[in-house]
Amino acid sequence: MDALHKEYLENIDNRIAGAKISQLALAAPLESAPQQSQSKSKTPVPTEPKKPELKDHNQKVGLLTALLAVGALTPAISILTKFPWLVDSNSEVADLMLRILRHSISPLYESLLITKERNPSFTLPRSRFGPSGASQPAPRKSIITLWAPTPPSTSSNDFVFFFPDWVEQVPICSSVDDLIDVIDPLLHFIGLHVSRDPLFLTKFLRLGRLQIISTVKFCIVKCLPF
Repeated sequence: MDALHKEYLENIDNRIAGAKISQLALAAPLESAPQQSQSKSKTPVPTEPKKPELKDHNQKVGLLTALLAVGALTPAISILTKFPWLVDSNSEVADLMLRILRHSISPLYESLLITKERNPSFTLPRSRFGPSGASQPAPRKSIITLWAPTPPSTSSNDFVFFFPDWVEQVPICSSVDDLIDVIDPLLHFIGLHVSRDPLFLTKFLRLGRLQIISTVKFCIVKCLPF
């Protein structure tokens, strides 16, 4: 793991160095340059196409993603506590953590905030028009997948995670105060990667707003003279 961490830090340094653009490279050519040097055309040197780099999968990373996929938080958090940088080097870890957090706050969000009913027609394929008129599309087929989070549906397939009982091991927030005990500690592992799921971030901020409003009202009532 130390060698993998060192390789990850070196990769970051190389990316930062490659992003820096020299001011000399952006400068225009000098006017005093001889005309002959500008007229000379350099023969292009054939370059070999770059081969895609294969990412080496570490055994602990694979174990961590598998544990988060099935909802086993206790052993997964023990690995993240020892190697917190795995979230930065492997974006799939952050996606799996956000999947757990999204399910954890969903019942609380739906009970406290009024949500609009979604139009089911937005998720259904539309009828197609042909020479014989309008024809209804075939219903989607449910396909079991090992990928988590579950890939979005296509025009013909609905993907279902192979282990639906993963939600039974996820702690559910029943009150706004649970956000401090359940959501906040898990967010410390994700950090800035919470921006990968804007929908979860919006729901979390709305619940936090409710908590702040209730606290302010309580303080105002407590300070009023009777």
